[in-house]
Parts: sequence; C-alpha cells; structure tokens
Amino acid sequence: MPMRKLIAGVVIGMWISCTSVTKEGEKGFPSTSKDTSSQAATSPAEPPAKIRFDKMEHNFGKIREGEKVSYRFKVTNPGTVPLRITDVKPSCGCTAPAWTKEPIPPGGEGFVEVIFDSQGRSGEQIKTVTVFANTDPPSHMLRFRGEVIPANKQ
Repeated sequence: MPMRKLIAGVVIGMWISCTSVTKEGEKGFPSTSKDTSSQAATSPAEPPAKIRFDKMEHNFGKIREGEKVSYRFKVTNPGTVPLRITDVKPSCGCTAPAWTKEPIPPGGEGFVEVIFDSQGRSGEQIKTVTVFANTDPPSHMLRFRGEVIPANKQ
C-alpha cells in the first residue's frame, strides 16, 4: 500500500508541475500557441548579395625569385543589396590579400588584391585566395599562377 501512495504522490506532483497559473489566477495547461504581442517585429532576412569578378584567374607569367608581384581582381555588385566582403583567406603564407572593406552598393565596384612574394619559391606556382561574402554560396575561389625563375639562373 505505501508504494501506491508513493506513485500517486509522484503522479500528482508531476501533474501540478505541468500546470501553469494564468493571468486570472486559474489553473491551466501551458499554452502551445505563440504570444506575438510581446515579440519584436522582425523583418524578413536580407536576401544574399551577388558578386562578379572581372576574371577568376590571373597569370603573372615569369617572375624572378625574390620579386613581389600583385594583381587586383575587380569586383562588381550586380545585385540589389549591398555586397560585404567579410574575409579573404590565402592558400599560402607567401600571399597577402587586401580587399574593399566597406559595403559595395548595388551597381558598385570594389577589389580583391593578391600580393605574391616569390622569395624561396621556384618553378610553376599556382595559388588561391578564398573570398568570403554575404552571398550564396558564401565563398568564391580566385586563382593566380606564375613561373618563378630561381635567382641563380637569372
């Protein structure tokens, strides 16, 4: 018999904990509907921006070892919302990126620049930079190449 009282007490305790007190002080079950009166008005998510590059790959041609070369990829925003380039990640420590930090308005232009340091490199080099932006997809890969002529063969 004590076991029945224990089980009954647990069941009653669970039932009480599942009920809530309404504004009028009445007992009731928690509401499953959303109360939108206290929620902040939210606007629909901004659509993704669009991005266009003048080209996806640049060839530096022959480069002397130790030479630093750079190329500026032209970026345009053919979309209807501002384009934000959030980061540019090079594939190698030999490359330093620079880019337009301000939002690029619809119809506007910006840039992604790659600076390649050929020091300690030789032969055919193919490198990439990944551009991250508020686009769909969020990443875009640019490539550059060049043939580094060793310093002792100049």
